[in-house]
Amino acid sequence: VEHLEGLLNYYKVKVRFGVVEAINGNLRLLLRRGRGYQNLRYLLLKAQRLAATKTEFVALRKAA
Repeated sequence: VEHLEGLLNYYKVKVRFGVVEAINGNLRLLLRRGRGYQNLRYLLLKAQRLAATKTEFVALRKAA
């Protein structure tokens, strides 16, 4: 019952939790490696570039 919202979201968007966790881990790594970014736009650009090179992100894009 505690994770009901997350489980229901899976049936709505059909994205595996492993993929979501991989994305979260990659974003945390990006933030840690960056040691602060000039602005949000630059951070989003870096995340977009990471998404284009990681198969987990590509799989998420195809599922959406």
